[in-house]
Amino acid sequence: MGVFIYKAGLSKFGKRKSNIIHLIQEAVFNMKADISDVDAVFIGLMNPEEFTGVGNIASYVLDKLGLYKIPAVRIETASSTGAAVLYYAYAAVKSGIYKNVLVLAAEKMTDMPTKKVTSILSEVIHPAERKTGATMPALAALVTNRFAYENKLKYEELKRLLFYVAEKNHYYGKFNEYAQFRKDIDFDTYMKSKNVAFPLSLYDCAPISDGAAAVYLSSEKGDILVAGIGQGTDKQALCERASITSFESTKAAAFQALQMAGLSPDDIDFAEIHDAFTPFEITGLLDLGLVKKDEILDFYENRKGFNDGSLPINISGGLKARGHPVGASGLAQVAEVFRIMSGFYPAEITPKKCDIALTQSIGGLATNNFVIILKRREKALKNVPVNTDIKTLEKSKNEKVNKVPVVYSFTELFITPDGIESPLNLVIVKRKNKKFLARYKGEFKPKIGMKIKIEKDVKGILNAYPEKSIIKRLKEKISKK
Repeated sequence: MGVFIYKAGLSKFGKRKSNIIHLIQEAVFNMKADISDVDAVFIGLMNPEEFTGVGNIASYVLDKLGLYKIPAVRIETASSTGAAVLYYAYAAVKSGIYKNVLVLAAEKMTDMPTKKVTSILSEVIHPAERKTGATMPALAALVTNRFAYENKLKYEELKRLLFYVAEKNHYYGKFNEYAQFRKDIDFDTYMKSKNVAFPLSLYDCAPISDGAAAVYLSSEKGDILVAGIGQGTDKQALCERASITSFESTKAAAFQALQMAGLSPDDIDFAEIHDAFTPFEITGLLDLGLVKKDEILDFYENRKGFNDGSLPINISGGLKARGHPVGASGLAQVAEVFRIMSGFYPAEITPKKCDIALTQSIGGLATNNFVIILKRREKALKNVPVNTDIKTLEKSKNEKVNKVPVVYSFTELFITPDGIESPLNLVIVKRKNKKFLARYKGEFKPKIGMKIKIEKDVKGILNAYPEKSIIKRLKEKISKK
């Protein structure tokens, strides 16, 4: 039995005066479907208790939609919540328990100050790493600096690459009636934007948003089939992973989804990739096997991710331009793909081929990720079965084991949680085969590979200091004599 998307709708994303119920009602209305015959409602919200002060929200939403007696449940997996709720609604329909299911996802975030929102979002970070003052932008920046180091990208080359992502997604935001940002940006504007966490600036980060998405799933045959779906997880602490520049959770989810669909990465016509931070679109393409590492610069420089390119990416504007109400984004990606495949997008930006699409959603710092594949029902499969060509992480046999602590990655965080002074310098420290996060207290900027020493303060927070050179130690000894 297949599971099909019958209808999909979105609310307008952005800073909205509407409350969360009105946003959900707006998305359901824009779906233009009769919901009186749904058998159950699955609802995704990341943190309505803190953002809106509403608990037991599944019952509350059902009441406000005028649906009674039928089952309702809330699902949450951090910023991939919207994809998670579709995943489990799909399973309920696929199993035969329900025929028709209404899937909803939303978040109302903009009523709070940015620092408070940052603190709430930081609650998904491992407690030991959060204790240092780390936020989601800080962890994303640590990933980015390490990615640049491993790929030998100079700062100017890295910023140009990240700009290509922001430029493309803002360009497509212009065409999306539901997007928060609907204007182009140029390189000068991008480079002059406010620093958030080095090397990430304002235009590298998806905005705080309000918004909702609605999808009607059914076992009754329709035009758009949910062909494959997968979920993968990883260690919560970034520092406990063998690599921080490749997300095993994405690879696991992609492998499951592609195997279920009987497809390979080469079969994907277009994709919606989680770009809460511009570098995550890049790592997503690599982890999904959609672009090879040695081809990534060519992919962006030659605009292959545009609608007339070889693999259109985020032509909805992505999270970067559409907005990122954390609970809604994963389902919004699916709704956008449905709209594109169903002919609701302007002809001038619709991909030439849009029979098979993929969405990838990241939960937390890639701790709970989802990949969903949609396909036109009549589309014949070319490769069944196939090698999905998604490789799991391989440890380098030649990797040097450092007995002395060294800097593995670093960032300077400019927007800090409440109670922490800005800017805050953070480093990932590697000693032997272990990594951990610490505050950096040096007088000069850290560099990857730099030797450091570690001390724990009275609050139990680890602080990193530059290791003194032999010459400096000798000078200090002489001066003391």
